[in-house]
Amino acid sequence: MEQKIETGRVRSVETLLKARSVAIVGASPKGRWPTQIFQNLKKSGYQGDIYLVNPNYSELWDQPCYPNLAALPKPAEHLLLLVPTQVVVRTLEEAARLGSKAATIYSAGFGEGEDEKGKERGKALKELCDRSGMVCCGPNCMGSISVNEGLFSFPTAIPLVRPGPVGLIFQSGGSLGNWVKGASERGIGFSYAVSSGNETSLDLVDYLSFLIEDARTEVILLLIEGVRRPKEFMVMAAWALEKNKPILVVKIGRTERARRQAISHTGALAGSDDVFDAVCHRFGLIRCPTLEDLTETTLAFMPSKRARGERAAIIVNSGGMKGLLLDHIEEVGVQLAQLSEETKNAVRPLIPADLVVENPLECGVAGFGDEKGFLEICRLHAVDPGVDLLAIHGELPRGERRDAGLFRNFAGLTEKPVLAFARSSYSLTEESRDFQDQAQLPFLQAIKPTLRALKGLGFYGRTRNEGVRQLAPAKGKAEDLEGDNLKRLLEAHGLALPHEAAAVDPKEAAARAEEIRFPVALKLIAPDLVHKSEAGAVVIGLRSAQEVEAQAARLLKLSSSGSAKLLVQEMVEGTEMIVGARTDPQYGPFLIAGLGGIFVEVFKDFAIRLLPVDEKEAAEMLKTLRGYRLLEGMRGQPRRDIPALIRAITGLSQIFSSHRAYLSDLEFNPLIVRPEGSGVAAVDVRMIR
Repeated sequence: MEQKIETGRVRSVETLLKARSVAIVGASPKGRWPTQIFQNLKKSGYQGDIYLVNPNYSELWDQPCYPNLAALPKPAEHLLLLVPTQVVVRTLEEAARLGSKAATIYSAGFGEGEDEKGKERGKALKELCDRSGMVCCGPNCMGSISVNEGLFSFPTAIPLVRPGPVGLIFQSGGSLGNWVKGASERGIGFSYAVSSGNETSLDLVDYLSFLIEDARTEVILLLIEGVRRPKEFMVMAAWALEKNKPILVVKIGRTERARRQAISHTGALAGSDDVFDAVCHRFGLIRCPTLEDLTETTLAFMPSKRARGERAAIIVNSGGMKGLLLDHIEEVGVQLAQLSEETKNAVRPLIPADLVVENPLECGVAGFGDEKGFLEICRLHAVDPGVDLLAIHGELPRGERRDAGLFRNFAGLTEKPVLAFARSSYSLTEESRDFQDQAQLPFLQAIKPTLRALKGLGFYGRTRNEGVRQLAPAKGKAEDLEGDNLKRLLEAHGLALPHEAAAVDPKEAAARAEEIRFPVALKLIAPDLVHKSEAGAVVIGLRSAQEVEAQAARLLKLSSSGSAKLLVQEMVEGTEMIVGARTDPQYGPFLIAGLGGIFVEVFKDFAIRLLPVDEKEAAEMLKTLRGYRLLEGMRGQPRRDIPALIRAITGLSQIFSSHRAYLSDLEFNPLIVRPEGSGVAAVDVRMIR
C-alpha cells in the first residue's frame, strides 16, 4: 500500500520483496551469480513461479528456459536482471509493456562515476520507472532476501539465514552479504535484507517505510553512505520511534575530505556527519561505529524489551573483568545505577566478605560454577527500582553441559532488558546457538561493544519516553533583527551585549572609550572581513585614549570598504564559548555550542543538536564537552554562570527558530560566561541574512 507523508511520496516495495513470480533474465550455467541465485531460490523454499530467460538455452537446471520475456507463460512480477548494462533499459521497457512490476538490476554503469553515457542510462532508467510505475532495486546492487517468503535473490550463499525480527537496508551489497553471514552465525534472524545499490528508483525511505509497517520486523538496521530524501527520512525515523522499532545505523563517511565553504565558524565546524549525529540524537537512532558493534547491538535489541531509562547495573565474576569495564564505562558514557540499600543488604551475604557491594559488582567465587546462585544475585539487581537495564557476565557453552532454563527463568522474571556478555570474542557452535535460543537472552562478546550496546538500549528507552520535540512554525518578523530591536530581542533571550559604542574615526573611538571606561576592546566592522581575529581586526586591553586612537587608525587600513566602522566595547572577563545556529541544507536548523578559542579551533570540542533545544538538552550538550570542567571552576578559577549559559543557548534556539526564514547564520563567538551569578555577555555577534 502506498503511503503519503508530508514531504514526499513513498513507493511500495511489495512487488519486489513479496513477488509471486520471478524471472532470472540472463540465466546461464556459465555464470556464478545466476546459478547461485537459482540455487538460493530453490533451497530457501520459494513457492512462486521461477522462470529462466536466455535465448541460448531451451532448458537449464532441469526446467524450461525461454528465449525472451514475451515467451513466458505469464509475465513475471519481479525480474532479476543479469544482462549487460547496455540492454537493461530496453529489457525493462519490454517488461513494463508485458506487465512486470519490479526488477532487481545487478549491473553497474548507470552514472556511478564521471561516465556521461552512464549518467544518460541512469536518467533513462529513472524516467522509465517514473513513467511506467515499475520499481527497481539498484542498479549496481546485490539483490535482496525475503526470508519468510523464501525469495532469496542474493547472488552468494548464506547457509544459516533464518527467520527473525531484524530487517536491514544496506547501501553496500558486499557488506550486506558478509555481515549477514556472520550475524547468522551469531544466531540473529531476519525478516528482510535489501542491498539498495544506487537507488535510482526505490531508495532508503521506501524500504524503511516497508520495514516500519511490516509486522514481523521489530529491529531495523541501516548501512548508509548518504540520505537522498533527508526530510522524509526524519519523518520515517519519528514514525519508527512511535512504533517502538529501533533503528541501528552504520554510516560510511564520518570524515569529509573537504567541508562546504562557509562564512561562519558554525558552518565551517559542523559537517554533514556532525549534523547527522544530531538527527540520530533527536529521533533515537542508535549509531554503531563498526559492523562488529552492529552485531552486538542488534543482539541486545532483539528480545524487544525496552528500557525506561539509562541506569545500568553490571554484574561480573572477576576483578580483572571489573577493571576492564571501569576503564571504558566513562569513555563510552554508560550511566551506572545507584543501588538501593535494600539491594546492597540482600546481596551482601551472597558474595565473599572481602568484596565490595557496588556497581559494577564483582561476585568472585559466587560467580564461578554456581549459575543458579549467580543469577539470584542478578535477580536482586533486576528488582531494584533504580535499575533500568542489566548486563551480566555470561558465555555460551562450547562442549560443556549447562542448563539454559536457568537463564530463561531469570530473563522471564523482569521486563527490563538484560544482556549477557563475555570479555572477549569467541566462535559459536550449533550447540551455542541452540543454548542462546533456549535461554531467550542475548549473549554479547567483547567489553567495549557490549558497553556501547548497553548505552544504546538506555538512550533508546529514554528517547521513547521523552518523545520527539517538534519545531514550531517560524513566526518572527524581519524587523525584529534590525538595530535596537535586535538588541532588545537578544537581551530578552538571555544574550545581553556588553557596553559598546560605534565610531567612524579614531578620535570618536577614543571619546567613546572614555565613556565606557578603560580597559576596552576595539574591533573593525567591515563587510569584507569575515573572521576579524584572523585578519587582526580585534585589539583588546586598551587602557588609554591614545592607545585607542592609534589602534583605530591602524584598523581602518585593513579594509577597503567605504562602509567600515569601529566598535568600542567594554572588556569582559570569563570563559569563552561559541554558540551558533544555522540551517543545514539537508536536515534543517541546528545549534552548536562549544568552548571557544583553541578548544573549538584545534580540539573541535563542541556539541550539535537539532532545533529546538530546551534547557535539559542544553545542559546535556554542555556536559558532553571535554572542557566542561572549565565552567565548573578549577585550579582557583571561579565557577561560571552555567544557568545563564543554558538560558543563552535556549534563547538562541528560540530566536533562530522563530526567525529562520530571514537568517542563514546567527553566531555568538565569543560568548563570555562570567562568574556564577554574573550572567553572560555576547561579545561578538555575527548575523548572516
